[in-house]
Amino acid sequence: MLRMRRGPPVDYRLCNQTVTLYHQTGTGAAFGCTRTVFHGAFLDFKKVTAVEKTGSRETNSFLLVLPSGWDGRPVWMSAQQYDAAVTHENTFTLAPKDKVLLGEGPEITTREQWAVLLPAQTTGLVVVRDVDAKYWQAAVCHVEAAG
Repeated sequence: MLRMRRGPPVDYRLCNQTVTLYHQTGTGAAFGCTRTVFHGAFLDFKKVTAVEKTGSRETNSFLLVLPSGWDGRPVWMSAQQYDAAVTHENTFTLAPKDKVLLGEGPEITTREQWAVLLPAQTTGLVVVRDVDAKYWQAAVCHVEAAG
């Protein structure tokens, strides 16, 4: 007998990590930062070696996969929708320059705390460079981020 799966044709069993998403909502005196603890993510760190004329250099990169709305997970919103929303209940956003920490991270309430939250000083922290929403049946099924 053929079994039909519910949901997108992607297997999210490897999405079993907890990450904390930090999104800056204002600048200067209007600084704000939302913190979302996301259960059911996949975060993979990778070291890349680039060979150039002057020698080789290593850089760190990552891939983050966040399922959207499946199995009780929060639903992704674009940064513009998220910033304009009245409530952020059961939603999340991820945009370039946002920060992601493996595990459950602290609250960030001031611009100074945001400024010292750096990958060089915090193990497991990455800064998002690219965000790509993946669709299935006209809805976002997951979001991929890299940096």
